[in-house]
Amino acid sequence: MRQSTCMKRFILCILAAILLTPRAWPQASTATVSGTVRDQTGAVIPGASVTLAHKNTNVASKSATNEAGFYIFPGTYPGPYALAVEAPGMQKFEGSLVVQVQQSAVVDVTLKVGQTATEVAVLDVTPLVQTSSPALGHVLERARIEQLPINGRNLTTLLQTVPGMEGTRAYGLREGSYEISL
Repeated sequence: MRQSTCMKRFILCILAAILLTPRAWPQASTATVSGTVRDQTGAVIPGASVTLAHKNTNVASKSATNEAGFYIFPGTYPGPYALAVEAPGMQKFEGSLVVQVQQSAVVDVTLKVGQTATEVAVLDVTPLVQTSSPALGHVLERARIEQLPINGRNLTTLLQTVPGMEGTRAYGLREGSYEISL
């Protein structure tokens, strides 16, 4: 009996030691590289192409910024890296960094406006304001009329598709003061 009590105490002590001993958490050798891409005014740049290349192995990881201009490279191995960020209409950013073990490296990038050569060719110039006549007019295209539901279609409801029409009032004029030419 005495031996079984000693054995029970011994087992309880071993269990207590196991349960009360702090756990040894595994150590990870990777790091995280993240950041936000902005322009010179501080506005975020979504959809920017971000490349992180290890200089010793030439292994490159590619990502793109989200709607908030944020990018992340989780599970990055320690070592020297080259970071490149590109966005349309902006100058390319290139930088280098050394990533340490279990480091959360935050590299916020500010892109400058690039040299853009934009050619604008206007083929058809329709004046928005007619200065020679005070009359206003609008043409409803046949395709637009055919796309409207058939039930209840009449001339008054077709006029609701014209900008500036409110009920049967045109451009703020009195009720019933419009002219229709068919």
